[in-house]
Amino acid sequence: MIANAFGAIAYIAMAVAVNEMFAATESSVLGQRRRVLLAALAAGALVQLLLGLAAYFNFPSVVPGLQMAAAVCLVSIPLNFWPVVARIKARRLRVLNTRLSARAQRAEASVTALHAWLALAEQSGHVGHWQLTVAENQLLWSDEIYRIHGLWREHYKPRIETALAAFHPVDGKRVGVLMREALATQGHFEVAARLRRPDGEIRHVIMRGAAALDSGGHVESLNGVMVDVTEPKRAEARALPHSPARDQPLEDDLTGLADRRQFDLSLGYEFKRAVRSRKPLGMVLLEIDHFRAFTAYYGLLDADACLRMVAQAVQAVPRRTGDVVARYGDTEIAVLLPLADAAGAQRVAMQILEAVRALGLPNAGHESGALTVSCGAAAFVGMDDLYNPLELTRRAARALADAKDSGGNRICGYREVELLEV
Repeated sequence: MIANAFGAIAYIAMAVAVNEMFAATESSVLGQRRRVLLAALAAGALVQLLLGLAAYFNFPSVVPGLQMAAAVCLVSIPLNFWPVVARIKARRLRVLNTRLSARAQRAEASVTALHAWLALAEQSGHVGHWQLTVAENQLLWSDEIYRIHGLWREHYKPRIETALAAFHPVDGKRVGVLMREALATQGHFEVAARLRRPDGEIRHVIMRGAAALDSGGHVESLNGVMVDVTEPKRAEARALPHSPARDQPLEDDLTGLADRRQFDLSLGYEFKRAVRSRKPLGMVLLEIDHFRAFTAYYGLLDADACLRMVAQAVQAVPRRTGDVVARYGDTEIAVLLPLADAAGAQRVAMQILEAVRALGLPNAGHESGALTVSCGAAAFVGMDDLYNPLELTRRAARALADAKDSGGNRICGYREVELLEV
């Protein structure tokens, strides 16, 4: 009887514990099982009391039935309590996930703040960072790199070819060589270079880069920084004495065309206007074929006269107002064509070719017997294609070289070539 009494007390204690658990947890944890558990525990306590009374008053006939009822209560309690335990574990897991999520959010907020501080520091110091990945050959820029280039992230996606073309031609080649060497030797480099913005402004920068290795010891990327040192350079230039060359006329003495300085100024202005108005800008670069042989056969005086006649023929080609014809090199003439796309530039190049042929000038110094020219045509049609005026002149020069390599007396348009292989 004493054992049955303790059993009843144990059932009652468990019922009280279940009720307290319900009060301490969310209702979704116990749900409807609270009532079932309390009923089973109450029934178990009652059966234990009845078993004790049956033993005390000696009613052996009811004992088997009460024992069966006690067994049912014992089985029903864990069957109903096990889902509750599972829900409690799930709830603890969700709480843990919530804590981890909150911790991740705090870490993400810290990283965002660090990036903001880094961007502010880069902007204040005029220092940007860049990365060139080897596997994807992908070039990544920080916001300050875009600002140094005079570009916007949403308007331009950097590529290694156009990035190198943004430098002065000599500087771009040197930067490309140093990058290839750093990738090949797992080394680093530092170089001063001149950068030309889309509006024609020249920026002086210092490039630094170093190879980054993966876990296997192979080059994974080339990481570096770009420092804009334009203002110190300008301060140095202002300290220099005034140069009388700035006051000289921007005209070529021999041909009467605009000279190279005038062409560079016009190119910067027209390129800036093309970018702002989103209009194309074409260029034709031409050179007299086999002019060295002509000079050797006829002499310098006749060579100068020939150059003047060719210049006058080019200038007489029907053009729009605003087109610029300039002496670009010793034997090269450049024609800048605002509002002309690639096809328009090639049409003008064909007119120039026919105008020079119509002169009927001989060239006994070459087997062809006639004086001819080769023309290269290129055009700016959008920021996604090129963003630097130096790249436009490079493309025209590349097209001219193709025309000369093909035998001369023809025109060629620009074709894409790789500037850097990594």
